[in-house]
Amino acid sequence: MLDVPAEPITVTVTRGMEYDTASVVVTPEAGGETLVELAPSRLYDAAARGWYGGDLHVHLNWMGEEPAAPALAAAAQHGEDLHVLNLVAGNVASERVYDREALEHWAGRDLPWSDAGHLARLGVEYRSDLLGHFTAFGISRPPARYHTGFAGAVDWPPNAVALEELRSLGGLTGYGHPFHFPFTDDDPPDVVLGRARNCSAREIVADAALGLIDTLDVLNHSSISATAAVYRRLIGAGNRLAVTAGTDAVLSFCRRGTASGPPGWERVYARVDGPLTAGSYAEAVRLGRTFATTGPWLELTVNGHGPGDRLDLAPGARVEIEVTSIGPEVTELEIRTADGVLAQGPPGRLAATLEVTEPTYVVAVATGGPHPRAMRGDGAYAHTSPVHLDVGGRPVAREADVRWCLAWLDRLAGLVRRFGVFDSPAQLDDHLRLYDRARAVYTARLP
Repeated sequence: MLDVPAEPITVTVTRGMEYDTASVVVTPEAGGETLVELAPSRLYDAAARGWYGGDLHVHLNWMGEEPAAPALAAAAQHGEDLHVLNLVAGNVASERVYDREALEHWAGRDLPWSDAGHLARLGVEYRSDLLGHFTAFGISRPPARYHTGFAGAVDWPPNAVALEELRSLGGLTGYGHPFHFPFTDDDPPDVVLGRARNCSAREIVADAALGLIDTLDVLNHSSISATAAVYRRLIGAGNRLAVTAGTDAVLSFCRRGTASGPPGWERVYARVDGPLTAGSYAEAVRLGRTFATTGPWLELTVNGHGPGDRLDLAPGARVEIEVTSIGPEVTELEIRTADGVLAQGPPGRLAATLEVTEPTYVVAVATGGPHPRAMRGDGAYAHTSPVHLDVGGRPVAREADVRWCLAWLDRLAGLVRRFGVFDSPAQLDDHLRLYDRARAVYTARLP
C-alpha cells in the first residue's frame, strides 16, 4: 500500500534481469484505493536452458540503517527471481562478525525459502585489507578464522591458509570487489597493485598459480574493466579461474548506492547438469561453465563447445567461434583470445574463424552504454569464462602474461614487507615463501 496524489501517475514494475519492464498510467480516485496489476514479460528464461544465475556476495547484515531479517532476503531473492543467493558472514573493522550466529546454525543446509528453482545458503566473506577479500559458497560448517589485520591484529597467516580451510569445508572460493580504480590490459603490476593498505585482491596471483582459488568476481561494484584486464592476464598465464559476479549488496542498508540495490543486479550464470543444488551449482562454476552479466544474456561456442570446455587441437587447426546476445542494452560484442581482440560487431550474433597455431583461449564480452537495465552508471557488461584451446596437449601460458604475473609477485613482496603488520619475522616469511612457491609455478611455464 502506497499513498499517492489523486492525479495521473505512471507505475513501472520490473523483476530482475531476465525480465523487461511493464508500465501503466493510472489516475487514483481521491480517498479511494486503486489496485494496479502488472506482469513484466521475459526477455530470456535461463533456467529453461539449464543455466542458473547467482549472486555470490550478499550481506544480510553489515552495519547499515536497520537490522535485516531473513524474511527480507527471501522476499528479495524470489522477487528478483534470483536462482542462487550466497549470504555471507563477515566483519567490518573489528573482531565482530555479522551474521556469524546464523552461519553457525545454517552452515551446510539450504535456507528455508529455497525451492526447486531458488537456492539460498549462508557463506563467508574472508577479509584482509592488505591482501584482499574473498567469499566461500557451500561450506559445510563455519571456519576457524574470518579475517586478519583489523583493529591492530597481525596480517597473518596468508589468505592461502584460509582458502585451504574453506576448500576443505567444501567451499567454492572467489575474490570479490577486486580492483577499485580503472586501468588497462597493458598497465604494469605497479599500477594495478597500488600503494598502502586496501582490500584489492593482491594475493590472487599467488593463489591462482597454486590452485587455491576457484573464481574471480569480474563483475562487482568496483572497476569491472580493471578486473577483466587482470582476469585475462591470469588465464593467459595458465591459471584456471571462472568468471563470477558478486554485488556486495547489503540488505541492512537503505541509502548506500549499489550496496542498497537488490541482490542479483549482477549475476553469474552457470550451466548446471541436472537439478539445482549447492553442489551442482558449485561444480558448474568450478568447471568454468559460466558467464557474468549486468543483464545481457551472453553465449559463446567454439566448434560447438562452451565455456569451461577444453579442446586439444593440432597446430594450424581452424575453429569456428559464435557469440550470441539478448538484451536491449548491448551495443557491441567482442571475441577475445590470449592475443587480444579477434573480432567486434553489433549485438545479436558475432562469428569468427580462428587458425590456432599456439595454445590460447577464447572469451566473449558484451558492452553497452548507460541503460535502465544496468544499475551501474558506466553501462552494461557481460564476460564469459574461457573455452580453452590446447595445442598438442599444451595449455596456454602466454609468455607476456606469465612475466606480468612474476612482476606482480615481486611487487607484492615489497608491499607486504613495507605495510604488513607482524609479530615476528617468521610471519612475514610465511608470506614470502608462498610467493616463492607461486613464482616457481610461473617460471616452469616459461618457454
